[in-house]
Amino acid sequence: MTHKTVFVLSGVVLLIFGLVWFVIPNVGLGVFGHDVQVNDLAAILTRYWGSAFIAFAVILWLARNGQSDSIAVKAITYGGFVLAVTGLVAAVIDYLYGDPNAVIWLSIGLYALFAILYGILLFKKA
Repeated sequence: MTHKTVFVLSGVVLLIFGLVWFVIPNVGLGVFGHDVQVNDLAAILTRYWGSAFIAFAVILWLARNGQSDSIAVKAITYGGFVLAVTGLVAAVIDYLYGDPNAVIWLSIGLYALFAILYGILLFKKA
């Protein structure tokens, strides 16, 4: 698996979720079982989260054609790995201690998948 494939795949997923969280946070949170209004604190904070996802999606898209041994691609790969692992931890904490619905498994699955993919990129022999 190449960094280009992982960057494009994760960029598309981040863009989709980022747009949902940024444009219609109350709908996105509703899918995950949270009943909020557009001006609730959760929806406002979710817009910031969506903004970060959109920004990272753009970074991934622009870096997809970079040389795999470049400092920039390595830095983005480390950042993707950290995002995926910490997101996975947050999703598991939500599952264990929150009041999630079944959609939490989507978050757990996506974060686990990308932790594995970015981990493969980081730890494979050159």
